[in-house]
Amino acid sequence: MANFLCDPHKIEIETFDKIREQANLEGFSSDEVQIVLHMVRMWGEPALSQKIHFSPKAIKAGKKAIKNYANMLYDVETVQCALEKSLLYQEPMCFIRKASTISQAKASKQSRAMTAVSHWKNYIKGGIAIFGQSSSALMYLLDMIKTKEFDKPALIIATNSGFVNAAEGKQLLRDSYDELGVEYITLEGTVGGSMLAAAAVNALLRVQKGEFV
Repeated sequence: MANFLCDPHKIEIETFDKIREQANLEGFSSDEVQIVLHMVRMWGEPALSQKIHFSPKAIKAGKKAIKNYANMLYDVETVQCALEKSLLYQEPMCFIRKASTISQAKASKQSRAMTAVSHWKNYIKGGIAIFGQSSSALMYLLDMIKTKEFDKPALIIATNSGFVNAAEGKQLLRDSYDELGVEYITLEGTVGGSMLAAAAVNALLRVQKGEFV
């Protein structure tokens, strides 16, 4: 029989030890390091750490939102699949399967995720907005905040991936910080996905609870 590590506790310890050895963690605060470690673990590539970006008060804003039981809203259902339910303080919200969302998206010829965000208006204030896939939805939200049609969320977590709008949308989020004042955790470039968004949320929830790796 092959000799391999099978103790889950030891596997976890060794995993994070290896990530600390191989990933560039310079410039991150101790709380930010926790988010980076969990995102790198999910992605499986230490170089991802160089693509992760935090706004100045992202962690503080996220922890405060969690403490205040603020709403969590996400763009696509694959985000929820990777959230650790034992860490959640309430059920996150998504409107992508609502009949009104589906019909409105067809009529306007826009993505369902983007249309679903239009239903966030009454829930977004002080909340946490999570984008794991839809760049159009992210850019729509930023536009609604800019025109003051939506209140600002406390934090936007954006790890949407793709080759159309993805890099541009996440860069817009970063570039809009001075104007909009919305804190963020995001990635640069085309890489990303729902699993990374969920990893960031799970890590933030652990930090709020004082669980560190």
